[in-house]
Amino acid sequence: MRLTSRHVAYLTPENPSDVMPPPPEGMTEASLADHRETIAKFFGRDDHDETWIFAYGSLIWKPACDYVEIRTGLLHGWHRAFCLGWNNRFRGSDQNPGLMLALDRGGACKGALYRLPPGKRDESLIKLFEREMGWKPTAFPRAW
Repeated sequence: MRLTSRHVAYLTPENPSDVMPPPPEGMTEASLADHRETIAKFFGRDDHDETWIFAYGSLIWKPACDYVEIRTGLLHGWHRAFCLGWNNRFRGSDQNPGLMLALDRGGACKGALYRLPPGKRDESLIKLFEREMGWKPTAFPRAW
């Protein structure tokens, strides 16, 4: 059996408010200004139109942003591991949360490389950050 978009559609929330629950205690919702600040800190004044992002989990089958090219990539020095802790967002429940995958040091990880559209880097990254870094402080710090 192969995972298809039809299968994924069964899991799509009917109510948009189901997508991102309120932040847990001690966290706040990241704003558009927060996302723009992250981009500025990460890229500085770099205005190059060629930006690639590495996807190793759900972004492989459901990218959160626009892209113009996709390639297979191998990230050396990092591997997928259930190292991020327990969570009930899209996995488990309040009574029985599920572990989250993240990248941990060592080994290698195969994934997808997405090239962002020229001239739309910031717009695309904001879409990605809204999904993956919707709360602050984020559990998913950016990495170059």
